[in-house]
Amino acid sequence: LLVAVAEMAMAGGVGAGIEPPAGAAPLPHRLFGEDQGRYLMTCPDPAEVLKRARAAGVAAAAAGRTGGPALTVSGHPPISLDEVRDAYEGWLPGYMASP
Repeated sequence: LLVAVAEMAMAGGVGAGIEPPAGAAPLPHRLFGEDQGRYLMTCPDPAEVLKRARAAGVAAAAAGRTGGPALTVSGHPPISLDEVRDAYEGWLPGYMASP
């Protein structure tokens, strides 16, 4: 979830605030788990999308909101998109340049 949100935020240049999904699994598992068959989307009217999903028998839930210059996960400090981009795109060149 969090990697997909970060990739979308970097591509669109728009931050996001995430409310971690409820569940018994530890938070890192819920944010970084590699579950199959899930999709993440942004839309102007989440209530309408959720209504249509329920009507079609598709499980769906709101994950948060887009906006601002940073990524936030409730209860944690925000991370600017610039920091996310540097970490995402800069680690391999930095690793290759190290002795």
